[in-house]
Amino acid sequence: MSKFLLVDDNEELLAVQAAYLEAHDQEVLLAVNGREALRHLEDENVDIMVTDVIMPEMEGFETIMEVKSLRPNLPIIVVSGGGRVGATDYLSMARSMGAHAAMSKPVAPAALLAEARFLIDKQTAS
Repeated sequence: MSKFLLVDDNEELLAVQAAYLEAHDQEVLLAVNGREALRHLEDENVDIMVTDVIMPEMEGFETIMEVKSLRPNLPIIVVSGGGRVGATDYLSMARSMGAHAAMSKPVAPAALLAEARFLIDKQTAS
């Protein structure tokens, strides 16, 4: 069992992803912005973080930078549907900032779990 930190301001999306992951024996923490995510990381040991880019209060890029300084080895998956610029631009920027993987929304929960398992296994093997 792995512990996921899911960060997205779309609470319906969080609920769907969390339900899928929990049905596949994963533990899940939820945050609706980067500030909440950082609070979770102060108290919890997670195996992977999945974050959106465009969020209120503390957006994904700032979140990635903070997390990389606190937990440099934590695998991070960034998901984005874009916004004013295309999702590809955001995802490329996120990878250059240290995200280990980037996926365009909508992300199938099975694909998210598969990518997360790959990254967690890779981290564990290092």
